[in-house]
Amino acid sequence: MTLTIYGPPMSRAMRTLWMAHELGLDFRHEYGFQEDALVPTEDLVAANPMGQVPAIDDDGVTLSESMAINIYLAKKHGKLAPKTLEDEAQTLRWSFWVMTAVEVTLLDVLLSARGLRGRKQDPEAAAAGIATLQHPFNVLNDALSDRDYLLGDTFSVADLNVASVFAWARAAGIDFAEQPHLGGWLGRCLGREAAVRARR
Repeated sequence: MTLTIYGPPMSRAMRTLWMAHELGLDFRHEYGFQEDALVPTEDLVAANPMGQVPAIDDDGVTLSESMAINIYLAKKHGKLAPKTLEDEAQTLRWSFWVMTAVEVTLLDVLLSARGLRGRKQDPEAAAAGIATLQHPFNVLNDALSDRDYLLGDTFSVADLNVASVFAWARAAGIDFAEQPHLGGWLGRCLGREAAVRARR
């Protein structure tokens, strides 16, 4: 059996690479784009007709969307997966939440703060985005006030999915001094060996 993961480590594919390392999987990693271009390769399009990353081909099972891929891999391999219906619901809840309430604005903050993807640095736009994110930041901070991880005492796919989005906050230089539970949790998650390997 062969798992192929498509996407550069500096893209959303980092989330799936992180999961593969956590699970200790043997996998092939392909960037999915032609050299010096943003044109998807035929193999990537076969795995995801949208031509977007991440995507996987798991011995003929093709799948896209980083959150779905990670939940699939966790459940398939029986590690980091939710063990109860309630935990599965919470995993889905946090995975949907981070994509709808955080990701788009946080990416905009990162691009504005660092001047990436052809943008000029715009500290005012970055600051406005961070202000908008204070409410979801506080929601997550409150959820972590009495636990180390989202589902309790142990790291799970719920944490990986959410922390992989919040990795952009670290790259943007966001300070979580006012959300110490969030900041401590993020440090624990991103400090994991598998997370470090995925970013290389």
